[in-house]
Amino acid sequence: MAPTLKNKKAFSLLELLFVLCIIAILTGIGMPFFTDAINNHRLKGSARNLFSIFKKARSEAIRRNSNVAISIIPAAYSPEGMVGSYQVFVDDGAGSGTAENFILDGDEEILAMASMPANVSLVSSTFTGTPKTTAFNSRGLPTKLGDVRLRNSIRWYRISLGIAGNIKMAVSEDDTW
Repeated sequence: MAPTLKNKKAFSLLELLFVLCIIAILTGIGMPFFTDAINNHRLKGSARNLFSIFKKARSEAIRRNSNVAISIIPAAYSPEGMVGSYQVFVDDGAGSGTAENFILDGDEEILAMASMPANVSLVSSTFTGTPKTTAFNSRGLPTKLGDVRLRNSIRWYRISLGIAGNIKMAVSEDDTW
């Protein structure tokens, strides 16, 4: 004789559908929070990378006993991000006959270059010139003072360069410092 199913314990189809609906509702409510967290993480990572690039440029200038320039190419803010970039190069005039002009020319060595990731925009730089450029000399002192600003739809980061070569990073919710 076949065993009966009366004594077996299991979930009914209705109970399973009810649990799946609760999971779907919680996921729908939580998804915007996760999206904002991911976007803020990308922005913070990009700001930290640029902060590190400034420090690397300073130490490379001292190590190489030469100018190391950082060329910033800002762009208009876009919610999708991926606008703006920067490059770091040894500005020694090697091979071009043009000495230390803060412009990448000739055979000058590029040390780093990057574009902004999704949902991050490099929106402004107060360094002068086109492109916006600063450099560190062989003593680690900056040739131009200023700052660079990155943002997403929620936050702003500012990396600023001081007179003694000190580099600072600040965060703001509304571009007020």
